[in-house]
Amino acid sequence: MELQESRARKIITRHMWLAMGAGILPLSFLDYAMIAGVQLRMLRQLSQNYNVPFSRERGRTIISTLLGTVVPVSLTNVVTGVLQFVVPVGAAIGGIAMSIFAGATTHAIGQIFLQHFESGGTFLDLEPATVREYFRQEFEKGQRFAREMQDRSR
Repeated sequence: MELQESRARKIITRHMWLAMGAGILPLSFLDYAMIAGVQLRMLRQLSQNYNVPFSRERGRTIISTLLGTVVPVSLTNVVTGVLQFVVPVGAAIGGIAMSIFAGATTHAIGQIFLQHFESGGTFLDLEPATVREYFRQEFEKGQRFAREMQDRSR
């Protein structure tokens, strides 16, 4: 059990880095699709780690629902994404904000599934409404962690 959790944490951290990399790319709204792909890949690897059947559609639905709990933050990131078109400085600000957002959401999603799979859950019995507050808490932790990761990479 401890080995599974250790592997799961490594999977989450690796995908957090990948999502942050996708978020910092100045590719306008294409980065959203790349980040979603990274997050789904993370869920597939977590499900394999816990021998839980993977459901791409259920994973997408859960991710979308969970992201809805941090909509004000995502709207801020859309605005900074639009700034990328305005001035070069806007591109830098938008890239940094999107990178942190991508890392934080990936961390939070990973933590939700880690906890759920550790308790014997599956994709079918995860109810996003019951984990919203925990998601918000993990999102805040993820923001701090993403900023630290970004600072270390400079």
